[in-house]
Amino acid sequence: MKVKKEVVRYLSKRIVDRLTEKQVIEFDCDVESVIDVVEGAILNDLGVEERLNDEVKAILAEQEGSLGENNINYRKMFQMVKNKLARERGLIL
Repeated sequence: MKVKKEVVRYLSKRIVDRLTEKQVIEFDCDVESVIDVVEGAILNDLGVEERLNDEVKAILAEQEGSLGENNINYRKMFQMVKNKLARERGLIL
């Protein structure tokens, strides 16, 4: 899923603000550093799915000939391969 970096930054700030407001977290550094860490975690998680999509595309590119010969729907095959890899790796998408 493509999400703009500005949106991730906004969400990160809201998360830290709410957790601080509810007194769920305390920190000894400045709030911007905490927001940076949360933003990095979100971006990393979003990157996992993007890298998985790239890997599935590469796998299907290798099988491109047989997909066409067997009249297999690319989108369905993409989703099946993606789900299989995610399950094998314990990823939650």
